Amino acid sequence: MKIPSLLPACLALAASAAAAHEPGAHVHGVAELRIVVDGPQLQVSLESPLDNLIGFEHAPRTDVERTAVRHMARTLREVGSVFAPSAAAQCRASGVQLASSAALGESIAATPADGDGHADLDADFSWTCDHPQALTGVDVDLMRHFPGLRRLKVQVAAPSGQRAVDLVPGRRSVTW
Repeated sequence: MKIPSLLPACLALAASAAAAHEPGAHVHGVAELRIVVDGPQLQVSLESPLDNLIGFEHAPRTDVERTAVRHMARTLREVGSVFAPSAAAQCRASGVQLASSAALGESIAATPADGDGHADLDADFSWTCDHPQALTGVDVDLMRHFPGLRRLKVQVAAPSGQRAVDLVPGRRSVTW
């Protein structure tokens, strides 16, 4: 059986994601974004403290909090409003999965709580691209939609290699 060429890169990204769960990794204003390109498939994973996205880290208790959760979920599910792969690649969104250790509802899967009182949102987005050779980057518009998010630590594994970049307000493009 042939091992896909990007498997080592994907494993490295997974290892770094596991390291992010070490104590102290939960930093308000900062989130992690992992991008993997494998043939025609584009996968983007977001891990963010809930506070960055909705302003709190618990199950919603008020109508205002429930509205914030609905808005977040709707915005992330409208994947074209937050991510724009290279237009020439002709990528079609093929899935969005949202999960949190806080009981949020809105079809957001529940994950085990980590016991430290902090809650994150884990989101996975996927696309299939008709012209993957033309896929050279992704514009990320998360900070415009979620002003509590001030920095995205991005890791990329693509056919051209691995790289890391930070996105801040005003800088939203990741290229490879």
